[in-house]
Amino acid sequence: MKAVIFDMDGVIVDTNPHHRTAWREYYQRNGKTLSDDDFIQHVSGKHNADIVAHLFANQTLSPDEVVRLSHEKEALFRELYRPVITPVPGLIPFLKSLKEAGIRTAVATSAPVENLDFVMDALQIRSYFDALLNESMVSHPKPDPEIYQKAMMMLGVEPTESVIFEDSMTGIQAAKASGAFVVGMATTQSPDELRPFVDDVASDFTEVSLERIQQLVRFF
Repeated sequence: MKAVIFDMDGVIVDTNPHHRTAWREYYQRNGKTLSDDDFIQHVSGKHNADIVAHLFANQTLSPDEVVRLSHEKEALFRELYRPVITPVPGLIPFLKSLKEAGIRTAVATSAPVENLDFVMDALQIRSYFDALLNESMVSHPKPDPEIYQKAMMMLGVEPTESVIFEDSMTGIQAAKASGAFVVGMATTQSPDELRPFVDDVASDFTEVSLERIQQLVRFF
């Protein structure tokens, strides 16, 4: 194994409850309610453009309006999350172990660059990563594997040399389609829900070690 690639939301930070709160607040500000079922069906793991299209389904939005509305929601999310931001347990020691072992690392997120920068700097973890990819760097969002393929290209590694950490089914589809080994992080869904679709499952990084993921790659 030569590289580990991380999704951000639900993997590096357990932002999903806070995104849910932000989307719920944003829906309310625009005269709609967001049920738990709606969140799972229309929001979780989806690209902002698709979520905004669902929210404003009765309006015709220009591309610029979609971008503006997406940015409004993400600014609300950062405002709500800033006072309580914290890494998923065990993340920092795991990143240190990868760095010490010379394993190359990247973040590949569907989030905008503002959110990526916010998380990297608030947690002071930017120095642990060799590449940072955000939504603006790809033409095809997850479940298309483009962002993971690009991350592996930037790291100079093959899919068979790479392990990807993902939490959402959309992200897992993208990760598997890239040809890498995939560890499902059970922050968004239960281990049992993830297990059929991934190569390994962990609740957080206290359950993950360099040895464990090296064995995963060797096993296959």
